Amino acid sequence: MVRCTAEERALARAALYRLLALALSYPTDETQHALPRAIEVAAVAADLTDEHTRHAVAEFAEQWRLSDARELETAYQKVFTLSYSEDCPPYETAFSANHIFQQTQQQADIVGFYRAFGVDATAERPDHIVLELEFCYLLAAKEARARELEEPEHVRLCRDAQRSFVRDHLARWAPLIGQRAVIADDDSPFGRAGRLLVAFSAWEERFLRLGNIARYRDEPVLIADDPGEMSCPAAEMASAEVANLPYFESQEEAQRVLA
Repeated sequence: MVRCTAEERALARAALYRLLALALSYPTDETQHALPRAIEVAAVAADLTDEHTRHAVAEFAEQWRLSDARELETAYQKVFTLSYSEDCPPYETAFSANHIFQQTQQQADIVGFYRAFGVDATAERPDHIVLELEFCYLLAAKEARARELEEPEHVRLCRDAQRSFVRDHLARWAPLIGQRAVIADDDSPFGRAGRLLVAFSAWEERFLRLGNIARYRDEPVLIADDPGEMSCPAAEMASAEVANLPYFESQEEAQRVLA
């Protein structure tokens, strides 16, 4: 890895999470408007990760530039569909839950993480891949801000939350959904985003020293009805808003989430 400060490393990780959140979103005008800058920043940030991530960012950027708006919409529908893809569902509990009660319990755990950092996920199911990536973007950005302000306690809380959330949630299924996106349409921006998700997730697990991850089964199941249209908070959340979000709503909630 390239030598850099801990703050720079946190910002680089935030940039890659943001790119992934945008890249895996439905291609609205807002997300497509935000992508050029996100790609530019992530291309620099990837130098602080590894060769696989750098290559995956470049591949995604090239494929995205070759696609027009209609092609992007067609590619999204091919990978994720407009309702609920049985082959490539972008929801964590499609891979982890066997029944509706288990799904509800796991979603409640995810919401607990979000609420601890002041995030309201009511616009979408909390286990959507884009929301989980957005949350990791927020945590990395908060860590960078805390390091800039020399607030070691907040640095520790943000890093602990990152390790817990990635280990218990994102890392358990990100490689699965990423590979399924590749299989569904490798020669599209969404297939290339899947490759980037797989590469960056592997690096992130090593960086956070998560050890062996208990992956979910690679057999998604359909439990809930059509969860509705997906939105992308990345296109709407300014960096200043991220910096000013509260760390926790209460000390009790922080202790519960990070336990």
